[in-house]
Amino acid sequence: MADITTTTGASFIPQIWANTALEILRNKVVLAKLVTRDSDIAAFQVGDTLNVPYPGAMVANDKSANTAVTLQAPTSTTTTLTLDKHKEASFILEDRFAATANQDVIARYLDAATIAIAEQIEKDIFATAVTFTATTGTYGTDLTYASLLQAGKKLTDNKAPTDGRALVLSTKDELAIRSDSNLQSYFAFANPETVANGAIGHLGGFDVYSSQLVPTVAGTPVSTKNVAFAPGAILLAMRSLPDVPAGTGALSAVANDPVSGLAVRVTRAFNAANLATQITVDVLYGVAKLRDEKGVLVKS
Repeated sequence: MADITTTTGASFIPQIWANTALEILRNKVVLAKLVTRDSDIAAFQVGDTLNVPYPGAMVANDKSANTAVTLQAPTSTTTTLTLDKHKEASFILEDRFAATANQDVIARYLDAATIAIAEQIEKDIFATAVTFTATTGTYGTDLTYASLLQAGKKLTDNKAPTDGRALVLSTKDELAIRSDSNLQSYFAFANPETVANGAIGHLGGFDVYSSQLVPTVAGTPVSTKNVAFAPGAILLAMRSLPDVPAGTGALSAVANDPVSGLAVRVTRAFNAANLATQITVDVLYGVAKLRDEKGVLVKS
């Protein structure tokens, strides 16, 4: 078991470190900030089910003078999402040094624990995103600008909104796009500041992001599963976990971000088996596909 030694002990205040963990989480996720998010500050339990309504299509009717408007009752659908993903990362501090002041060291361990949580959230969203029915590109062939444009066409044909479209690429495909001869003028002149900062920026109607967590499947060829989507394709629902009951010898704090919808709990408790203070970072969430027609699997 990983152990922070007597030379690396640190003080710990749950409220402070819950907010620190939330900030780390917010900065490390990519997909979680791009998909549709649903959050609630009320406490939920693992296995709770959410029913998310989605309105049906409506039509534009002619309005004649001196006549009432035409009332519509579009058929709505409901997406069921289960809060079935309770993820944690824990570590211990030597008990007699748990209250010593060395917050820089504890911050490094908290950073490592929260990064592990962030990566798991990303992987779970990817696992849903790669099930999009619409596809473009070819496995074993690096992504090209033409495939990127084809993904945009599929979304437009499916009446997906143009605002907020995102494309998340593997690192190899980010390199392929940067090396695409058809885009050299664009990268050289159209968006020099963004490129200089190591980003692709807005391309072909998409805000383009790179992630080392884009799924791949081993084989001949290797299958790389990039994803393109518009808002409303995927829902990430995060919920606050309840505070640890009073009198149990543990302290906890929950931090919620009203902007990103992320929520994280940090708990401090005494671990009798190790005679040490145990720190746990955990989150509760669920992921579901809202609208398949608003996403495209981009193969490479």
